[in-house]
Amino acid sequence: MYRRAFPACEVSGPVDPVPYGHLGLTGAVPRKCAGCQFLFEGECTRAMEQVHGYLALDHGPCPVLGDTTPTFVETEHLRSTVSIPAKCRSCTHLEVSLQRGFTCGFERERWGFFRRGLDWGSWSPELPNVGLESQRPVSLAVLRAAASGNEAETIKAFRADFPDATFSEARSAFAALVEQLKKSR
Repeated sequence: MYRRAFPACEVSGPVDPVPYGHLGLTGAVPRKCAGCQFLFEGECTRAMEQVHGYLALDHGPCPVLGDTTPTFVETEHLRSTVSIPAKCRSCTHLEVSLQRGFTCGFERERWGFFRRGLDWGSWSPELPNVGLESQRPVSLAVLRAAASGNEAETIKAFRADFPDATFSEARSAFAALVEQLKKSR
């Protein structure tokens, strides 16, 4: 889920809750986000050209201390294929929904629908967070292959992730990712 947090927000300011609503959804957003040019429908557009999607708002650091190295969640009912901070793995505040994925339920009553994202602390991904205009999710295997410049491996990984993808779409994805990675460094 780090893909919803990076690139990190560079806007400074207070993060106390400010009432916010959108399409009947109610809650609050951080004060620094309430007046920010990147706030849109309760999410952040700070890197739209890079990630081709919205990012989570920056609610400030989580009060739960611990390791923020990425790890997978595995329980009796759930086995994730996305990474979350290690400290969140056994946290009572970790929530998951089909619509928003993993979120933090800490102070849920204060934030309402616009809940906290997961706190990645000082950890940052080895590769820039980039996306595709097609909105197809970019797996780490695809991203690593594209970053190494290996078109064949990128196509193989992309088609493994999306069996319905054409060879042409996979080649286009490789070219787009290589270009995005160049811009992001």
